[in-house]
Amino acid sequence: MKANETTLSGLLQGERQYVTPLYQRRYSWERKDFQKLWDDVLALAESDRMTTHFMGSVVLAPSPANTPAGVQVWLVVDGQQRLTTLSIFLCAIRDHVRAEDERLSAKIDDLYLFNKYASGPERYSLLPTQADRQAWIDLLERAPDAAGDDRIGEAYRYFRKQLVAVDDPDDPHDIARIEQAITGQLSLVEIAAHQTDNVHRIFESLNYTGQPLTQADLLRNYLFMKLPNRGEHVYEKQWLPLQQLLSDKQLEELVWLDLVLRGDDRATQESVYQAQQQQLEQITDERDLERWIAELHRKARLFKRVLDPAEEKDADLRDALDRLARWGAQVGHPIALHVLVALDDDRLSVADAVRSLRVVESYLVRRMLTRIGSANANRVLMSLVKELGSDAPSAEAITKVLSGPRKKFPTDQQVRDAVLSNNFYWSGRGPQRTFVLRSLEEDYRHGEPVNFALSKLTIEHVLPQSPNQEWLDMLSTELEEGETAEELHSVLVHTLGNLSLTAYNAKLANDGFDAKKKILADSGLHMNRGIAEKECWSATEIRNRGRELGDRAVRIWPGPDENATAPPLHPKWSMLAQVLASIPAGKWTSYSDVAEVIGTHQVSVQARLLSVPIPNVHRVLKLNGHVSGDFRWPDPSRTDDPRSVLAAEKIQFDEQGRASAQQRMPATELARLIDLDTDVPEVVESD
Repeated sequence: MKANETTLSGLLQGERQYVTPLYQRRYSWERKDFQKLWDDVLALAESDRMTTHFMGSVVLAPSPANTPAGVQVWLVVDGQQRLTTLSIFLCAIRDHVRAEDERLSAKIDDLYLFNKYASGPERYSLLPTQADRQAWIDLLERAPDAAGDDRIGEAYRYFRKQLVAVDDPDDPHDIARIEQAITGQLSLVEIAAHQTDNVHRIFESLNYTGQPLTQADLLRNYLFMKLPNRGEHVYEKQWLPLQQLLSDKQLEELVWLDLVLRGDDRATQESVYQAQQQQLEQITDERDLERWIAELHRKARLFKRVLDPAEEKDADLRDALDRLARWGAQVGHPIALHVLVALDDDRLSVADAVRSLRVVESYLVRRMLTRIGSANANRVLMSLVKELGSDAPSAEAITKVLSGPRKKFPTDQQVRDAVLSNNFYWSGRGPQRTFVLRSLEEDYRHGEPVNFALSKLTIEHVLPQSPNQEWLDMLSTELEEGETAEELHSVLVHTLGNLSLTAYNAKLANDGFDAKKKILADSGLHMNRGIAEKECWSATEIRNRGRELGDRAVRIWPGPDENATAPPLHPKWSMLAQVLASIPAGKWTSYSDVAEVIGTHQVSVQARLLSVPIPNVHRVLKLNGHVSGDFRWPDPSRTDDPRSVLAAEKIQFDEQGRASAQQRMPATELARLIDLDTDVPEVVESD
């Protein structure tokens, strides 16, 4: 047996084939596993250092059928799950760039997915276990019904969706960097057995492991190896109290935050030990190292207040920290800790610190209201500390940085427009949606505010999600030419103007508006009493209330500098591409379903699909299952019948040419495909 560290590039290149034996389990990675791999790869791709990330080991045994000539076949005894996933990831990149970067697409095929000069089954670099083999080959060969509902199809569609989300048209090399991270920066240990080795005993020994050391454990061990004389004193006075203050996971985050606050905006939580070790190698004096640990202890005490605002004694600062904690985004931790350090250093007053934290809150809330993805916010807020430099993190300084180019801080008008059109109900996460509605209600500042800690409020659709004929008749009074009441309903139902908070969600159900008014009129919430004063509840009332809430939102959450250039906001079109990339073969959806998810009108969806090349455009049909009479492929050279393509993907049509309703994916299912939070109702969390 021999073992050596390698990369996926080193493993796959050459005339080699990796076969998962029949006795191995099927491919079984789930969404949480895809997400972890995606996060790791994206962190590598975005790093300006040529860092690596250890993926684990791959145990291989030579096939007894090997001959000196031809493709060398290796049996994958262990590691088949990660090897299959990485190959699926590369397949998704190949197909994503195929139209724009034929060179990269061909490179992935020739180097990683196929043995170019082999024939038959040997031409495939990887052959999963028999139960998954056909699904994998269909994906490689771009079969019409590839990427179905099986696990391999789920993984492929996940990575296609994520690639669509991060592909920046202004950066021609971003996807190539992701490919490089997968093939050249993920580290694997290749353990190659001889034919006489007991490979199963090797497998057992590799998988018999105790509790793994955390990054913080590794750092602690390194630190106290460098403190042979002062170690016991420093451990008792500094490290032990620090360790008792935070959980293991929180301590690991603190060690990462220390790097960020020192200006390392490319640090990742998975490699904090390596990065901190490089910093600490410069410290040779034990007293200096003791001072470094004491400073980390100070930051731990401040970080505890970020994590648990009840620890903060000042009421205003406690409220500002609590608001960020209730928002629930770890992305705000670096700047929040930076603000508290500046406050502790007397570089900011308490009032200044409160205003600074509210700017960060505004940035996060405005991006959620306008449905800008969170990935860019993570990068921006990590870099914020570095960009502030020696300046105190005042509200003015933070606003100035966040108003800069490519920071995407939505303007007042963009927020107002988004409130009127966007699907708020599936924006952000549940606690963030209720945070916005609670903040809007609290802004009315009436004499007897609601006790949100005890009220158990949930989000209520005034115009219900499943309208009866009475509601449809009310909507029918304001239809535009060619529009149906059902289509107008899908445009309005999830917008902020139609949503409120109530403790009577089940009681209200789908009652008519007159019945709802009686309950809302007795509500303790000002926003509900305002709804109850209306004579009817149709498009005009919903949009007018949306305008009022939009005005209130821009007052609660201040925006960028007045001289800032309005960022180009096209989140709905990015979301459209993600939705379509996620639809499996053998399924279809409608223009109105897609419109409901992304927050626009179905006419706009249809126009977009006619003009821009997007994967799976043929899987979007009219609500009745017919192919639209206006359908045409974005590629003018393509003339094949979309119905024939769908039939090849196993879509069933009746005699009238309508696709099977059982194979349609409604809006809620589409939303789940792109990880929108559809788990409702959401209860307002207690304070």
